[in-house]
This record gives sequence, C-alpha cells and structure tokens, in this order.
Amino acid sequence: MKNFNYSFLVWILSISIAFAQQMVSGVVSDDQGFPLPGATILEVGTSNGTTTDFDGNFTIQVAEGASISISYVGYETLVQDANFDYSNVVLIASNALEEVVVTSFGVTREKKSLGYSQQSVGGDQLVKARETDVANALAGKIAGVQIVGNNSSTFGPGQIRLRGSDDVLYVVDGVRIYSPNDINTDNVADISVLKGASATALYGPEGRNGVIIITSKKAEKGKAVIELDQSVAVNQLARLPDFQNEYGGGYSQSFNVFNYDPATDPASWASFDGDLYPDFYADESWGPRLDGTLVRHWDSWAPDTPEFGVKRPWTQTPNDVDEFYEDALTSNTTLSFSKAAEDYNIRSTISYIDQNGIIPNSKNNVIRFNLNLSYNITEKLTFITNLNVEDREMLNNPDQNYGNLGSNFNQWWQRQLDFDRLKEYERGGNVVSWNIRGPRDLRPLYWDMPYFHSYENFKNFNKNSNFGKVEANYKFSDKFSAKAQVRKTFHSYIQDDRGTTKSLLDPAFFAEYQLRNERTDLYGMLTYKDSFLNEDLTLNASLGAEKIEESYRVLSSSTVGDLTIPDFYNLSGSKDPVSSTNTLIQQKRDGVFLTASAGYKGFLYLDGSYRLDWNSTANPETNRIQTLGSSLSFLAHELLPANQTLTFFKIRAGYAEAPTFPDPYKISAVYGVGTLYQGNGRLSVASQQENPNLTGGVRGEFEIGTELRFFESKIGLDISYFDRNDTDIPILVPLDGSTGYSSIIVNSGKQTSSGLEIGLSGDVISGKDFKWDLSVNFATLNRFVDALYEGIDSRNLSTYTSNMLLQERVGEEWGALYGRGFTYDDNGNMLFRASSGGNYYYSRTPNKYLGNLLPDFTGGVTSNMSYKNFDLSLGFDFQKGGKYYSRTERYLDHSGLSDYTAGLNDKGNPLRDPVSAGGGVHIQGVLETGLDADGNPISDGTVVDTYVDPQNLYGLGNLGNIYENNLHDASYIKLRTVRLSYRFDKEFVNSFNIDGASISFFANNLWLIDADLKWIDPSELEKRSGINWAENGTLPRTRTMGLNLKLTF
Repeated sequence: MKNFNYSFLVWILSISIAFAQQMVSGVVSDDQGFPLPGATILEVGTSNGTTTDFDGNFTIQVAEGASISISYVGYETLVQDANFDYSNVVLIASNALEEVVVTSFGVTREKKSLGYSQQSVGGDQLVKARETDVANALAGKIAGVQIVGNNSSTFGPGQIRLRGSDDVLYVVDGVRIYSPNDINTDNVADISVLKGASATALYGPEGRNGVIIITSKKAEKGKAVIELDQSVAVNQLARLPDFQNEYGGGYSQSFNVFNYDPATDPASWASFDGDLYPDFYADESWGPRLDGTLVRHWDSWAPDTPEFGVKRPWTQTPNDVDEFYEDALTSNTTLSFSKAAEDYNIRSTISYIDQNGIIPNSKNNVIRFNLNLSYNITEKLTFITNLNVEDREMLNNPDQNYGNLGSNFNQWWQRQLDFDRLKEYERGGNVVSWNIRGPRDLRPLYWDMPYFHSYENFKNFNKNSNFGKVEANYKFSDKFSAKAQVRKTFHSYIQDDRGTTKSLLDPAFFAEYQLRNERTDLYGMLTYKDSFLNEDLTLNASLGAEKIEESYRVLSSSTVGDLTIPDFYNLSGSKDPVSSTNTLIQQKRDGVFLTASAGYKGFLYLDGSYRLDWNSTANPETNRIQTLGSSLSFLAHELLPANQTLTFFKIRAGYAEAPTFPDPYKISAVYGVGTLYQGNGRLSVASQQENPNLTGGVRGEFEIGTELRFFESKIGLDISYFDRNDTDIPILVPLDGSTGYSSIIVNSGKQTSSGLEIGLSGDVISGKDFKWDLSVNFATLNRFVDALYEGIDSRNLSTYTSNMLLQERVGEEWGALYGRGFTYDDNGNMLFRASSGGNYYYSRTPNKYLGNLLPDFTGGVTSNMSYKNFDLSLGFDFQKGGKYYSRTERYLDHSGLSDYTAGLNDKGNPLRDPVSAGGGVHIQGVLETGLDADGNPISDGTVVDTYVDPQNLYGLGNLGNIYENNLHDASYIKLRTVRLSYRFDKEFVNSFNIDGASISFFANNLWLIDADLKWIDPSELEKRSGINWAENGTLPRTRTMGLNLKLTF
C-alpha cells in the first residue's frame, strides 16, 4: 500500500509539472530577412535546448515564465521571457566583444586580442552594387584604404592603395594571388584588411605594404541550398567636358574657296568652282562661326556617293560626341550550391559576366568557377580543398592615355562633325575620313574615323587563371594540431593586336603577346594551445615553414614595316624581319616562422612573431633576412566598474621590422638581348653596374591605437596612428662614363611616413521596423624624403616633358610637383611678356614648386537603412587635397574646343572677334621687363590691361606652355554605390517553392558630387610611370544602374 501511495504521488507531481510547461515556437532570421539555420535556442539556467532548422524554425518546451536565449555566431544574443512574440525574431549582426576575425595564414583570432589595426568588411557589403571588382567594392569602407586607377569606361581592375602603397598582398583562403581581378565578389564571405607591419610580419617581405585576406563563403549545416543571383545593368556616359558650339573646325575663321583647275580636275568639277570648304586637315576648332553658311563638308568630296558635290549648312552638329558612346549592357549571373553536415561542407559557385563597353565593339566575357570542400575523414583528420578558375575574353578593351579615342574627341576635333555621318567609314568602295588633306587628296592627315578604329583595329585578349590549395589538418589532441598545404597560383595571358591593312594613315601591323605567371607554395604549420594558472593565462603558439617557387615568362612579337598581304593578320605577313623579345624571371624563396600569443585573464594580450626568409634574388652569402613583429592589447574596460556607457575600451600598440629582398637579376651582371641584326642575334653588356651587396631595404613601423564602444556597443570608435621608417631604400645613382657604366643601384635612400586613421560607426536609429547604421572613416598620410644619396637632392619619379616633374626631394614631402608656372610680382600681379602684333604671352617661372601629389586626407561614409522589408544602402568616398595634371585640358583649350574659348567677353562681344572690333580676352597684370639672377622674370611695374586674341592666348606656345595652368586640386566627393532592396515575405515566396527572394535597384559611380574638373574623376586617374598623377587622355567617366534578383531554393 505504501508503494502504491508513493507511485500515486509521483504521478500527481508529474502531471503538475507537465501543466507548468509551455510550448514556444518561432522563426529566427538575420537583419536582411534570411533564415538563420542552426541558431541555438536555450532555456536560460538549464541544459534544455534545441536549434533552428534550415528555414530558421524552432519549437521548444520550457517551464512557464522561463527566459529563452537565442544565439548565433556573429550576431547579438537575444534573451526574452517565454511569453515574448517569437514569430519573427531578427538577430542583429554583432559588434560583439567576442568577434572573431581572420588574421595571417588564415588563423582566426578574437578581435579584442589583436594589438594591431584590423578591419573587416562582410561579403554582403561588397556586392551591394553588384560590383565585380573587389577593389572598387571596398572603396570608402575602411580608413586608410583608397581605390585608384581604373577608368569606369574600361574593363580593367582598380587597385587598393593602403597607407599610400598599392603593392598590396592579396590572399584568398590562404592562397596568395596576383591580382584582385581574380576574385569573385559573389563568393566572398569576409575581407580582413591587415594594415600595419606588425599585423603582416608573419607573411615576411611580401606583406610589408599590407595584406588583404579574403575568406570564401561556406555552406551552413542543414538541407542543400541553391542560390541564383541575376543582375542586368546599363553602363552609361556620365560627363564630357563642356564644349563650345559656336565655331567649327579650322585654323582661321575664313573658309577656303575651291578653284577649279582644268589641267588636273575632272571636267565635271567645273561646277564646283567657288565652293566654300573648311580646313578638313585641321584637327582644331578655331574655324568659321557655325552660322548656316552652305559649304562642302568632308563627305561631299567622296566620289561615287550620294553626298558627293552636295552642300550642307555649316551648323552645330545634331549628333555630338556623346552619340559615339553606347549604353553598354552587362549581365551578371551567379549560381551556387551549398550543403553541409557534421562531417563535410561543400559550396560550389559558377558565375558568368557578359559585359559590353561604352566604346563600340568592345566587350568582356568572364566565366568563373569556385569550389570549396572540407571533409572530416576521422575525428582528428580533416581534408580541405578549394579551386578557383577564371576564363576571360576581351575584345578591344578601351585604351587609356594620349592618342586614344577619348583624347581624339577631347583634344583634337572639329566641333561641327556629325557622328551619324562618321559611322559609314567605307563609301564608294573606299575608306574615308573626316580629316582629309583637301578636296584633291582624300587621305587623312592625322585621324581615321572613330568607328574605323572600333571595327577594323582589333585587340583580342584572353586570360586563363586558376588558384587553389589542398590542405590536411590533423588534431593530435586538444592542445596540438598540424596543417599542411600545397598551394598553386597560375595566370596565362594571350593577346593579339592588329592595325588594319585598310588604313590610309598608319602602316598595318600585327602583334602577339603571351604571358605565363605561376607560383607553387608548400606550407606546413604546427600549433600548440594551452592554458595555465587556473586558465588565467592562455598560450597559442605556431611553428611553420613554407617553400615558394615562382616563374614569370613573357613572349612578345610584332611585325615590322607593314603587312604584305591585305586582310591577313599574322606574324609571317611582316614586310621586314619580325621583332620579338622574351623574358624569363625565376626565383625561389624559403621561409620559417614562429608566432606566439599570450593572454592574461582576458584583459591583457601579448603577441610576437619571428620569421626567417631566404631568396634566390639576393647575394648567396647574405641572402637571409629576418622579420620581427610584436604587439600588445590591453582591455581597460575589464578593470573598470561595469557601466552602460563605456562598453569596451582597448588600447593597443605594435612594432615590426621588415626587410625585403632586391629585385631579380640586380646583384650580378646580365647581358642585354637585342633584336636581330642582318640575321644575327645580339647581346650587349648592361649599362647599369651590378651591386652584389644590394638589398631591398628595411622598414620599421610603430603603431598605437584604441578601440572604444559605447552604450552597449551601439557606437564604435577605432583610432590608429602609425609611424614608419624606411631605410636602405634602393636608389639609382648615375656614374661617370669613364667607369664603363651609366648607373648603379645602391642602398642609400631614407623616408619617414606617419598617418592617423579614424573609424566611427553606430546605430543611429534602432527601432522595431526602422534601423539606420552609419559608419564614417578618415585617414591622413604624411611621407617625407630624408635622404637619397650623397650629393643627390632630388630625382624624378615621373615626368610630362621637362616642364612638369613629379619628384622626390630631400627634406620635402614625397610626390612634389615642379614645373613651369605663372609669374607674380610681390603684389600678386601676374606678369606678361609683350610680343609683336599686339600679343602678350604669360611670363614663365621655371622649376616652380606647384604642389604635391599626396592628399591631406581621405575617407568614406557608409549608410545602411532598413524599414520592414526595404533596405537602402549608400556608399560615399572622398579626398581632400593633392594635385594632378591634365593633358587633355591643355589640348582642349589649345584646339579651341572648350566652352570658355568662345562666348562673350566682359564687353559683351564675341571673344573670337578681332580685338580691333571689340573681341578678345581681357588680361590684366604687369609687364615683364627682365630676369633676376636666378633667371626668373621680373617687372618694373608697368601695367598690362588689354585684350588679346584667344587663339594665341590659349595656344601651346602661350597659356599651353604654363603647366601650372593645367594642374588641379584632386579633392572630390563621390556617391559611389546605391542599393535599394525589397525582401519578399517568406509566406509569399514559399508558395512558389522558394525559400527566399529579394529584388534590388543598384547603381555604381552614380554621382561625382564635387571635383575641380567635373568631367574628371580623380579616383580614376591612369598611371604614369607607375603612379596615378597625370590625366593623359582619359576616356569619359561612366555610371552604372541596374536591377538584381536573388532567389534561394
């Protein structure tokens, strides 16, 4: 009976407990509306828990009134009572103190423990505007990171400039790659930017300018996921220079008169006698006013065509330069598959980009394939492999620099030309041009038709690249583990370029170029992790080694002297012996490294690294260098009383010393190889003397910074200051000819650099339906030249003629611009030099300091707003200060194309009317009356106040010879990216057997808000001698707008 009573009581108690339980169900998603599979759901204070399924659903039975915790890696944990509405739980991406980031060699670390500057950008932030170039996608998002050098009219990649250097190392899943253009932005999960030398010391010489670490996407545990990401965009002309439309082509405002010559002209031409025609051969627009006069245009002299002999009005063109540039369509399709379970993870992506250029007959087609696979063979052994393949074909990637089509229209053009008429470049069986020499000679003098260049002069480019790794990880115990990798990077470029045999202007040619670049890395690392003193002291240490072999091959061949067979483009068609050169550069490097990190009680962390490298490019006797790095992280908030204001407070400091190796073939004498001479090969002794003791220089860098987070991490502030000292920089030193050499490279240069980097981020508004996150970054860079070589105070970094120099000078900031400038007296009056005919010329001050390349500061702003299912993202970047030179503007003015070379003067009369009739440009200043002891113009104060002929004033011999006039402030503000997205309700898309769907409008390069020249984007300047400082004939900037549809199955 007792047993019965006891059992009865237990039964009653069980029923009571059951009635005290409640069932809770819900859905967990991220702030973009996508489900979070595998999120942890726990009843607080118990071991009772579950996880969400693939669709983010969960059900859990908890005690009545219990609290429930919902957590997911990388997101803030939510804790609510059981009565909370869990039907649509949204977890916010975490600024959490426990954030984990990727560091050197793929090692994951708690961000709080890092003693150096590190910033990350999520993959979703990169593809807001469907940018296919990872460098452009990073623009404005990280302090100290600047994007330079890719004109938006071309297919070329941009470059990342990190703390003033663009020789940055890119690493994808542990594999070093050659170009950011190899990266598929749709496959990026995270980008970690390591800026300081202490952060990159583990990479040795390769990493001293900074490392961009890219982590590819992986699958989430659960059912298989298929994602389709499709976008269609239009790239359009954004801005051209402001042209004048009052005057047409020619060198004077008078028309030519055709005089019939019966001795040479056909009898049918007799009726042409007295016809007016312009200077066809001129490629300037100082010609007659566009007043409707009936004249013989260029096409009226093309025989056997309907236009032959026809007169048309001399008027403003109905189809101007903008008609040449096309609205270029780009289609970008990405399909991915992912699946993961406890023992494996696989994700595969294939992308196809079909991109047209705004230049007619230019296109870019790219196929990319990515595979990431991991498999746990046993509990201790894991196998990992990834493969990235790209095949790219380009046709007529638009040329930059002087002589391209952009410089044709903007520098040497006739303003009356009708682009609709220029499309037909073959008429009556003959190739024609607007730039004919005259009515009796239809050969072009300077220019073929623009469409002729696009459709007859082909440049084909093919790139095949692949990179990847095979990796094995073995876990001996909880303390010891090891990994081994074989990494491979391969590039193959094949290009052919042809100048057509149809041209009446230029000799035909055919050229082929082949490049093969490959690299093999063998890598291994042992890792030890442990804790001591009751887990107050933690230790992580790694010992590793790598062996690297690189090979670089180039073969370049070109015909010489024209092609002998019409429309046959082959090296064998060369009129003269083919010119061919080849280059082979091979090098080997071995490295071993040791790194250790110690943490004490979660508030003090000390890191150190030591690396040795050996390289075949250095002297075999002294080819070992050592790289040292150390850093300290102190979490001050751990020692302060807990409070809601200061959530996180870290102080960090680091120092590193990083030497480098010399470039290949610099330590020993190498013969120069010349072209064939009378069928014989040629070798020559190098004019540069070898230096067996040459090194690559040494960099020492100190960095200090702080990270603060306020109000439960709603506001974050990151500040870094670095001080860099580069010594033993290789400098090219001239030698006396009696030595038998012209120069030698020695280690004598010294530079110092410093900079401040600030990043501010915060939740401006964080409501139930509306959220607004804002981040701002700002950076400065100071770089000074302390020494070059004894007796050498300056050297040219790049030049544009001898009158515009980019230099480094001892005692001055690096990147100084010196050249021919305006002359002013002590009162600020401009000096003019009198000439015959009543003309005046600007006085010239030679070798004048004109400014500096380096900006005062750079930065960016990123704004993310969401309202229910809508998201709006904006990305701005900006620069203040710095200078650049514009060659296009110089010729734009000289050729009479710019708007200010026409119009009315301050009297209200046409500028181009004769000065005697009230025309001309008003100039004011003082007269040059001599030169001082240094050869600079001086004045006795004689006033100059007169009007001068604009054609003379803007000519290359006058204002065009004052290079200061075309030097511009490189400041700009740019709205680079915009994305407006809508996420469809889950219930709606599920009815179509779709797990998730969103549609977006996006835009790139949308608005250049402010710049000195509105038609030049200073962030898109082309390189000259490897430095972005001179606009040399740039194509127009563009903007891209499109739609994106993303589906998840």
